[in-house]
Amino acid sequence: MLISCFLPWIYFPAINETFTGFHVTRFSTGNYYGKAGWTISALTIVNFILMLIPKVWAKRLNIFLSALLFAFILRTWVIFTGALFEGEIEKKAGIYLIVICSITMLIASVFVPNKGEVKK
Repeated sequence: MLISCFLPWIYFPAINETFTGFHVTRFSTGNYYGKAGWTISALTIVNFILMLIPKVWAKRLNIFLSALLFAFILRTWVIFTGALFEGEIEKKAGIYLIVICSITMLIASVFVPNKGEVKK
């Protein structure tokens, strides 16, 4: 997931610019997509740390944050790939990879084994 933030997400032929999660330029109209890579990277790191903690609260928080990350990535997908005209943008591998990785991360957080606390 972290590597996919550095890969090319979309290409705008009109301005000859490729956007990634960390490299986004402001348009002359004032539109600015923001740097979604920072939020995705932070949530990914927190999710990874929570997967290593063998507590029930960590597993529950991990599921919540994974769902939040998935929702943020769907929002990012819509913002970055939304175009008014056909051929206005070209989707690159990075934008597909963040969606695939976030789905995988959400599934992994649901099915992570719990070897920590056991309530009787």
